[in-house]
Amino acid sequence: MTSMLLSPPDLAKYPFTKESRDYIKGLDLKVDELVDPDFVEALNRAEQRVQEALRGGEVKWGSERYYEIEILSYPIAIMLVASIDDDFLGRRYALAEAKRAYSFFREERDSKRLLEIAGSAFDWRAEGLASNANQSYDYALHFVDYLRNASKIRSDPWKLVNRLVINGMVFLNKDEFARLLSEEVQKHVHSTITSSPKINLPPLILQRIARITQILAERREKMRVEELPEKTMITAYPSCIKRLYDALLTGRHLSHIGRFSLTSFLVNVGVSTEELIRVYTSVSDFDERLTRYQTEHIAGKKGSGIKYIPPNCDTLKTHGLCPEPDEVCRTIRNPLSYYRTKARLISRGNTDAERA
Repeated sequence: MTSMLLSPPDLAKYPFTKESRDYIKGLDLKVDELVDPDFVEALNRAEQRVQEALRGGEVKWGSERYYEIEILSYPIAIMLVASIDDDFLGRRYALAEAKRAYSFFREERDSKRLLEIAGSAFDWRAEGLASNANQSYDYALHFVDYLRNASKIRSDPWKLVNRLVINGMVFLNKDEFARLLSEEVQKHVHSTITSSPKINLPPLILQRIARITQILAERREKMRVEELPEKTMITAYPSCIKRLYDALLTGRHLSHIGRFSLTSFLVNVGVSTEELIRVYTSVSDFDERLTRYQTEHIAGKKGSGIKYIPPNCDTLKTHGLCPEPDEVCRTIRNPLSYYRTKARLISRGNTDAERA
């Protein structure tokens, strides 16, 4: 039964809620039925949702006049993404749905509706606060629910020690509450995708999946070209890579993971195989044939054809390859993310970034 607070248009805006899931279950649809003419609009909208996530990074709002199509398109889109079974696509789609939800959360005028969504969809222990001209908080959220979502936000104001906490409840304004709720949406959507069972799909749906897969490949290539500068910027290297690079140039020994981290980073920022081989000539155990093979393998030119990326920062820390992080380090999880961020800052003329 639909909640009194969540109208049919609300269910279209928030398709991850229990009420929306119950609505879908009540239709008792089978996958084979989705190719019937009656559901072609829902299929079109589902495919559009995934394409919007890939191309623009956010699922747009359809129209509340067609809320049934909007509600139904969500689980179909989840099915399409899950069938492709690609981690990048799954995470990007989850983030795109979270951004969509966040924009709606911020626009909500009824504070009770956000509480209804938080409780119904995610079992949050939250309560609204009475309006007061001298009060800057709108909600109070149990610290366990707060930490589960705020831990992903790397900013000092979100640390629990910097929050007002009374009797285990963290005080938040509306925008903060909406932000945490969107974090929960992202995790929920990604979890739904990864836990969805693999099913046999009709050929007409497989055709749609093939189109999405093609767009996914095109988007990946576009990101590869756009996000990394055309010219390698040594000043944008993170300190871990600089240290490995300097060690190599001075002939010092690098561990296996150190060599892999450095090589995979350099091939991803545009350093050629020949340039890398020249760098490795200073190593005492240099073997050109072996170095060429290993470099081309990491670059995806040999073996599996997979272009490897360097290990994440947590792995580098575990192996003692991470010196003291700077301000940019604290906002990223991988050396390539650092490079992209630092390069953009330098390109914009941020001299502080060059000194960091």
